[in-house]
Amino acid sequence: MYETLRELAARPEPWSVSTVKELWTRPHLARQMLHYHLNQETDHSSRRFEEIDRIVAWLDEQFDFRGKRVIDLGCGPGLYSQRMAGCGARVTGVDFSSTSLEYARGQNPDGIDYLLADYLNDPLPDGFEVATLIYYDYCAMAPVDRHRLLNRIHALLAPGGRLVLDVYGPGAFDAVGEQIEIEDRLMNGFFSPQDYIGIHKTDVYEEERLSLDRFLIVEPTETWQIFNWSQYFSPETAADELAEAGFSISVMTGGLDGSALAPDSKTLGLIAEKT
Repeated sequence: MYETLRELAARPEPWSVSTVKELWTRPHLARQMLHYHLNQETDHSSRRFEEIDRIVAWLDEQFDFRGKRVIDLGCGPGLYSQRMAGCGARVTGVDFSSTSLEYARGQNPDGIDYLLADYLNDPLPDGFEVATLIYYDYCAMAPVDRHRLLNRIHALLAPGGRLVLDVYGPGAFDAVGEQIEIEDRLMNGFFSPQDYIGIHKTDVYEEERLSLDRFLIVEPTETWQIFNWSQYFSPETAADELAEAGFSISVMTGGLDGSALAPDSKTLGLIAEKT
């Protein structure tokens, strides 16, 4: 335990450890993530339904979803997929959480094809007019994975196809701070149905515009960790990163509901066209 705590006290190199899949593939965590997706009292895993409604309505104004082929990457339980299909889109939802997709498939998914896959590594269909990557998925990936994903999306879009994504903006980085907390059954039992002690430590990397939320979970029979990295963007760094993969930003807002962009926007809503 001494070595574990000593290692926790140190700051890992940026992106040196990844546990992205743990949140979605550990059975208890997968159930918890689904619960928080659907919970209207919190924004921990997804936005509240009324905000999702506004986002899809605004996107429909930009694209007119009727008849368009849309791929919803990281679709989770289908909250955006369902609404885009309701606007007339033909949607393919992609996620690697079987728990979330089981829920999505049970919601009368007319016009939606759900695919259990890792969008970074598994084969995907192509020929789509719109690709969506919503709720900061992009920010949780290392630079090499972000570049790889953008290249994959570029390949699966039809000529002139558009990518929709949101990323953390300058205001979100300004609001994050370093901290540490220790609690019995941290986050009300989120991490395990058994007894455990949870330690949550936040590190901030000023130069890289990066933060790490690290969770050390100590159960009677197991000790394990979750590393949640978050990359923050300015309008310039977002545009540069997309341009490197062959995308040109056509719309940039303070959120995917069309909110006005401001210097302290916590979210950047982006629509980028394949060039």
